[in-house]
Amino acid sequence: MPAECLVRPFEAGDAEAVAALVAALNREEGQNRAVTPDSAELRAAFLGGDPAGFLLVAQIEAAPVGYATGHATYETEYAARGFYMGDLYVAQGHRRRGVGRALVAGMAAGARARGARFLWWTALPGNAGAHGFYRAIGCRDEALRAFVLADAAFGRLADAAP
Repeated sequence: MPAECLVRPFEAGDAEAVAALVAALNREEGQNRAVTPDSAELRAAFLGGDPAGFLLVAQIEAAPVGYATGHATYETEYAARGFYMGDLYVAQGHRRRGVGRALVAGMAAGARARGARFLWWTALPGNAGAHGFYRAIGCRDEALRAFVLADAAFGRLADAAP
């Protein structure tokens, strides 16, 4: 980790910068969704009365340059509580300097402090740079395909519940 990099919990004052990082991640991954969280939504999701999980910020010289989000899960495969890391993002000008590793380490430590015994996340198939980084820090690949039930389909199925 670079000496000037600090990984810390998200604070209300980070919301604008983190919203911009989220938008950059979505652009880079081709996720040009009409809806992305703004600063108020991020504050409500991670600092409100019922937090969705936790969000870490990597900052260099007082400026957020990356972030990671995580939330609790339970996996029967491991018979253990764990954490799912939803986002891991480092701004392009700060990559390959230890910031991503510092964020993953911070997420693992935060997850362990909350009773987790593993950290799990997904990556896009074509993101070879990320795949190499994940293997270098000790991750192993899993053969699976991710699915999402969202938008109108989510609503329709939820409405159909008995």
